[in-house]
Amino acid sequence: MGHVFSELPLALCTTFSLIGAGAFMVLAVLPDGPLRRPQVRGNVDVLCIMPCLAVVLGLAAAFFGFQDQSTAVASLRGHGGAALVLAAVADVLLACAAVAYCLCVNFGKAAEGWRRALLRVVGVLAALFACASGLAHLAAPEPSWATLATPLQMLGFSLLGGSALVTLMLEKAGALDDPSVKRSLTVAAVLGAVLGIGGFSAQVLAVSGMTGAAGAGADLVRAASMHIAVGIICLVATLVFEAMAIRMKEKGFHSVIAVASGFVGVFCLRLAFYALQFAGAA
Repeated sequence: MGHVFSELPLALCTTFSLIGAGAFMVLAVLPDGPLRRPQVRGNVDVLCIMPCLAVVLGLAAAFFGFQDQSTAVASLRGHGGAALVLAAVADVLLACAAVAYCLCVNFGKAAEGWRRALLRVVGVLAALFACASGLAHLAAPEPSWATLATPLQMLGFSLLGGSALVTLMLEKAGALDDPSVKRSLTVAAVLGAVLGIGGFSAQVLAVSGMTGAAGAGADLVRAASMHIAVGIICLVATLVFEAMAIRMKEKGFHSVIAVASGFVGVFCLRLAFYALQFAGAA
């Protein structure tokens, strides 16, 4: 398990970028009824800095991560192919579009139609990045990653963490009182939890039955068991506290806990993901 800390920049990159991307995906598909109120819209525009910052931090972590010669980086560089290039390009485009959107809505005077169109462009780039990141890992010559659960869990982490961040934003902006918005957030959170936790669990089960030159996959799972347990507990807590924030009428600390546990949970499972490498354990 000790080698996994060399993958720390890559784990930070996928944590911050996926959650920031997920927030923009959720924002792009939310009903815009509550956002038509000028004060609410202004508050949400200011709070969009949070997912934008997450995306930018993720891109910065990726830059430092790909300067290293860790096992995961070597695998992705050598065999990630077109999917890795697509993920890198999508990450850069997403960061640029997110910054442009935040500047436009906070300092520009774009019409509502252009504002919504730009947000949808950012949402499409966010979805492209989340999918391409999963495919880049899937294409790497690492048997423990070569499963459909890899891209599915990354998409799930993005939706669950992103929906929690949007819930916090809308609660602070006073826009969490619309039933259609609550339904959309609930669907995104549940879908994210199913894909994220279910996908990672499927990968763990698959790795447990593998054997490689470095030994049995069950030994890799056992070494990463603490990170796996903490990560899953935190993601379950994210879903529970986000649901409480959505359903409860009074504002509280639930959305803050949901976001914090989401970041911790995704980070722990990303570290565990990189620990489940036969190449790294060799």
